[in-house]
Amino acid sequence: LSGLEFACGIPGHIGASIAMNAGAYNEDISGILKEATVLTPENEVITMSNEELEYSYRNSFLKRNKKYIVLSATFMLKEGNIEEMQKVVEERKQKRIATQPYDQANAGSVFRNPEGNAAGALIEKANLKGYCINDAQVSTKHANFIVNKGNATGKDIIELIEKIQKEIKDKENIELRLEQIIVR
Repeated sequence: LSGLEFACGIPGHIGASIAMNAGAYNEDISGILKEATVLTPENEVITMSNEELEYSYRNSFLKRNKKYIVLSATFMLKEGNIEEMQKVVEERKQKRIATQPYDQANAGSVFRNPEGNAAGALIEKANLKGYCINDAQVSTKHANFIVNKGNATGKDIIELIEKIQKEIKDKENIELRLEQIIVR
């Protein structure tokens, strides 16, 4: 079945991907999700349609209402040509390997792309590529990734995120918003 090729290589779990509307290559979960069964804060099990999930770029009803828990999901996939699907997945995998720090510990893309801009390009323009706070480093391969050079702590990573946000706000008057969710 075809439809999830875009998701190959995106770190995370399906529940979080549904809540965050994870995506890549101009496709995302909202384009293929029919409905999700969720547990409400009142301990009711309900089914929410794609429309009820109120999807937008890296956002949804579930992301804004964190006490809802995804239990299952139904996707609208279609029959596809296995060879073509494998070719797309392999091409995208190779592109990611070439452009992202797959060989270093990281949690994926850090910031959402601001409208009309690429977060990585803004960070690189601010001369932060390679910038470190202890062992937390802005990747030298792709500036929208923070890598752990060995012993970075959560505190180091959060400080680095805040440093990047401040620099971009000061230099470009753009507020970088996290794509990742920090759990404290």
